[in-house]
Parts: sequence; structure tokens; C-alpha cells
Amino acid sequence: MCTLSFVPNDRGYFVSMNRDELLSRGTALSPQLFRSGTASALYPYEPDGGTWLAANEFGVTLALLNWNDAAKTMGGEKQKSRGLVIPVLIGSSGASEVNETLRTQPLSGTLPFCLVGVFAREREVGEWRWDGQRLMHNRHSWNIRHWFSSGWSDETAAARRGATFDAARSDADAGSLAWLRRLHRSHQPEPGAFSVCVHRDDASTVSYSEIVCGPTKLEFSYQPGQPCADREFSKPVALRLAATIGAA
Repeated sequence: MCTLSFVPNDRGYFVSMNRDELLSRGTALSPQLFRSGTASALYPYEPDGGTWLAANEFGVTLALLNWNDAAKTMGGEKQKSRGLVIPVLIGSSGASEVNETLRTQPLSGTLPFCLVGVFAREREVGEWRWDGQRLMHNRHSWNIRHWFSSGWSDETAAARRGATFDAARSDADAGSLAWLRRLHRSHQPEPGAFSVCVHRDDASTVSYSEIVCGPTKLEFSYQPGQPCADREFSKPVALRLAATIGAA
């Protein structure tokens, strides 16, 4: 259950993500700096070390959403946490390395997921989907894009939340951080399971994350709790990129 947004700009890109979880799930910890292979990376994490969103010094961002509609037809039981997928991959320097590493991972027993990769140096967006048996890979153009998931219905979430985002494309500040924050707080048409900021009796949006990647620096900001509560962000964490984005 999540909403993910990608917005490119002339300096790099923005990524925003609402994390939606059951209220019974434990609280995650704020983003910290980690070492993954030879790369420095930033991500929030759960006690088992898993995460849903991470970025590294190569300008790579990886985000993971549950693929709930596929999980309903998968059968079998969960044996491995989806949250452990990104920490294995976030040391990668580009799209091909993520693809190669992911294909070597023993994913059997992992519930279906959608993994999105943003690669600043290649100006490429990749999407990998694991349906419980097969791993599929698609490439997307370097344009504004959103992904939606819901434990009740991914398809319905995409239709209803997608309509909210489509209607906002004509806003005067479309593509700005202020625009993204406003959208990720949205309750259109009303607060509920399929609003962008989720409100259910058993689940809700539990955090909002924001990544700003520029030519020389990447910054990760994190807001625990529901975005509509307009709580303060935790202190942003940043890292310098290994090479200037856009450099020859």
C-alpha cells in the first residue's frame, strides 16, 4: 500500500512516496547513511533492516510497492520479506547493474512486488515486477510518472488516485516540491482507503518521504505520520554524488 511519484527537472529529479501500512505494524526508523558495497546510500529502515525507499551516491533511487492484485492470486505463504530486496540492490551504480543483481536473487517465497528504479546518469526509469514466479522488466521515459498500490485493490487505487494527480497537472506550480507535498496530503474525493493520504480503520499512510537529486547532491527528507497532519520533517540527510549529474 503506497503512492510513489517521480518528477524530473532540469537539475535532476524529485521522488515522493507515501508509505501506507497496517496500524498494527511497528514504527520504522528515520533515514540514515549506510554503506552498500562501495556506495554510500540513504534510507529509512525497519528493525529487520528492510526498507521501501533508498537512494545512493550515483543518483539512483529505488522504491518498492506491494503488488497486491498479483498476491491475491499467487497462493502459498510469505517466506521472505519484500523489504530486504532494496538493501541488496542499492549499492548499484546504474540500471543494468540493478537488473543483473536482481536476477541473481532467490525471490521464491517473496510476495509479489513492483520495484521502481530512477537512474539520473542514464535518465532512465526502470520497473521490475515479481508476480511470485516470474520477474518482468520495463523501461519508462524520463517523464512525470506515478505508481499506486492498495491492499484492497491496486487497480482501484490507480484509477482514483490517478484521477487526482491528472487533475493537478494543470496547476500553476505543477512539478514543484510544493505541488508534490500538496498532492501527497490529498483526500480527494474524500478521506478513505483510496485517497492519496490513506485513512482506514485498520491502516493509514504512516510516513511521507521526499528525495531531491540535484547535479552534485542528493537529499532525503522524511516526515513520520500522516502527511495531512503537516508534522515537521525529521532532520534531512544528504550525500554528495560521486559524479556531477549531466557531466560529459
